[in-house]
Amino acid sequence: MSRFIDPILLIFKGVLVGFGAILPGVSGGALCAAFGMYNPIINLLSHPFKALKTDGVRLFFFVLGGLIGFVGLSGLASWLMGMNSNAVTCAFVGFILGTLPDLWRDAGARERKRSSITAMFIGFLALLSVLLMLRHVSGVEIAPGIPGYFFCGIMWGLSFVVPGLSSSTLLIFFGLYQPMLDGISSLSMPVLLPLAAGVALCLLLLPRLVNAAFERWHSVLSHALIGIVVASMVMVIPTDIFRSAENALLCLACIAGGCVISLAVSRLCAQFDVPEIE
Repeated sequence: MSRFIDPILLIFKGVLVGFGAILPGVSGGALCAAFGMYNPIINLLSHPFKALKTDGVRLFFFVLGGLIGFVGLSGLASWLMGMNSNAVTCAFVGFILGTLPDLWRDAGARERKRSSITAMFIGFLALLSVLLMLRHVSGVEIAPGIPGYFFCGIMWGLSFVVPGLSSSTLLIFFGLYQPMLDGISSLSMPVLLPLAAGVALCLLLLPRLVNAAFERWHSVLSHALIGIVVASMVMVIPTDIFRSAENALLCLACIAGGCVISLAVSRLCAQFDVPEIE
């Protein structure tokens, strides 16, 4: 039974990461970390042959789901954001919230020192400060085109390597978000090719450094990652959630629903032992 359920769960997680990474304010790296796939992805990018030998099947299903969510559902993301961006964003807040117990357990699997807890608070405050600063800076326009979409790719790559960094938020800031989203949903090669080149460049250069850092300071960085994920989650919460009683109830229901689904997925993953797919 588990051999049928495990791939479905991994594809589902990948879809959420790919779909969520499109949404403004949501970090692809933070979602990977929240779903326990950040280190496997970094290992794949820094030591591909070793990662494929140990986690090849698991990574295949997760990446497949990510591609479905990122490319296949980009049009749906645009439509849903147009219908009710607050509800969609709150659902992802719930998804992230439901992963925090697993993140806390995994971060302390080796050890949990005072420096680890300090790093968690530092990660939270550092990202919160940066995101608050960006929120109050006026946008700078970059013209859509090959250089602009190449820049989009670099931002996407950074958002997966640096958890908490939301490429969508930055691309809205530079005026590139909607043109890029339209190009992805229509499978436009002048958009997809420079976008892919930018992502590839970023992912080829940075993951080895990140992987080496985690191998040396696993406990400290894993706890800092929790702080980053929480800060990212806090900043995603819409500021006008309580503009009306109806909107508040809808957003709170989406948060609760996302959290319940996330906890259910985590429980299923534990029950069917996802990491042991072979």
